[in-house]
Amino acid sequence: MVKITKSNEKDSESAGTRNVGKKKLLKTPNLPEKKKHFNKPSTSKASATKSRSQHVPNNYERLSVSKSSSQSQILNRKTCKKSTKHNPKRTTGGSERHHIIPRPDVLHTYLSHCDIIQYLDFVKSRFSDSVKIHTIGYSYEKRAIKAIEIDWINDKNANDRRDENVQAISSSGLSLAGQTPSDGRNTIFIEGGTHAREWISISVALNCIYQLTEKNLRHRDLLGKLRFFIVPLVNPDGYEYTRTTNPRWRKNRRPHSEEKHVGTDCNRNFDFHWDLSSSKVKRNTYQGEKPFSEPETRALAKILHRLSPQLLFFLSLHSYATTIMYPWGYTRVEPKNAKMLENLAITGSSAIRLSKGRYYRVGTIANVTKRTIAGSVVDYAYGVIKVPLALVMELPSSEYGFQPPSQVISQLGHESWIGIKEMCKHAFSLKAQLADLRKNKKKSLPDVLEETISEIRIHKEKIDWLRDEGYNAKNFDLYEDVQSISKFCLSTAVD
Repeated sequence: MVKITKSNEKDSESAGTRNVGKKKLLKTPNLPEKKKHFNKPSTSKASATKSRSQHVPNNYERLSVSKSSSQSQILNRKTCKKSTKHNPKRTTGGSERHHIIPRPDVLHTYLSHCDIIQYLDFVKSRFSDSVKIHTIGYSYEKRAIKAIEIDWINDKNANDRRDENVQAISSSGLSLAGQTPSDGRNTIFIEGGTHAREWISISVALNCIYQLTEKNLRHRDLLGKLRFFIVPLVNPDGYEYTRTTNPRWRKNRRPHSEEKHVGTDCNRNFDFHWDLSSSKVKRNTYQGEKPFSEPETRALAKILHRLSPQLLFFLSLHSYATTIMYPWGYTRVEPKNAKMLENLAITGSSAIRLSKGRYYRVGTIANVTKRTIAGSVVDYAYGVIKVPLALVMELPSSEYGFQPPSQVISQLGHESWIGIKEMCKHAFSLKAQLADLRKNKKKSLPDVLEETISEIRIHKEKIDWLRDEGYNAKNFDLYEDVQSISKFCLSTAVD
């Protein structure tokens, strides 16, 4: 019998032996240590694919999927239609909860009309103290035409607003927050999407909203002085038609009586030398049966008349000539303050060029395009609404066409915003000079040509569309306002 000591025990264990109850066991071979597996799937990729492919949904599953997809589509349509009635706060179980509105990607994609409204609601929910949304009218196919009011002067001058007239106008539907008798004109108006196929003009208008709201800390110098009204999409029917059917479509979608052709060029339908435009229905530049025959142009004219005492600068966005132009469009004759308008356009063009952007040509609409354009919104804003500064910005460019690829939307938006911001700053710096010009012009004729005076004399007879029952009379009852404007124009125009 072998006596095992501690040292022998260790040797025996190392040799593969063990001592249990003084009994010597046989040697066992040294086996490799087993690797630990952590939840390793038992099936291979091929077997998993095979098992998934073998599953066939039954009738109950098919029915439930079809129901859920149809319900989601109906819900999306209802959300788009009722987005104007959105309540940002909901109360559930006694506790207040905020309804989160998804944010569409305005910087890298072309949004649908429904997505544009959703983005405006998103901005309103985030900046409710400084942002208001107005429905200024409806298109022929009953799509809402929205305007966003951005007023960061609101809180700053809240205690200083004691003027009774300002308060009366504010309670009528369109607030004039921050307006005091000393402020005068401090409103910038920007519109895009007048022509359906010019998608980039809508994206640039939305980028302006993005910069003035979500990036407001970068533009305090601008937002502390000016208020903004932006209509990103004037022609929603035509725009949706280009997205689904014909990308080259330019006009709106209202059919003409006793004609197979559809649509009117909204930028030829304004009541300023309207009869000089094309009278052929089939043309892309058809001006309509009469001035303001289209609901889109009536909606835009109404909001401009409402804001006319406060408007400082009007900017119309188009594409794709890479130019910044000023009135007139209906004639090659320059207006009296053409030098001031030219300097404003050069300010924007130079700012874009200095930021390593594109070169924008500058000049009057008729001289740059080498043709006359009658009945345009810019001529109407400058000649009838009397906005002292009015420009057209034709965005780039011939290399991209009307609908640049989505990869360059952000670049074009940033580049354009640099020029727009500098033009707004320069417009504000011209306020004192413009006030002096208005004082000197009170005893002289308006800054329009002689044939325009006859248009002003009969303007009172041409404003029946202002009493259209399709609009909210409470918020946009402008008939008396335009009558007073017409009387003022008549008193200064007659000898």
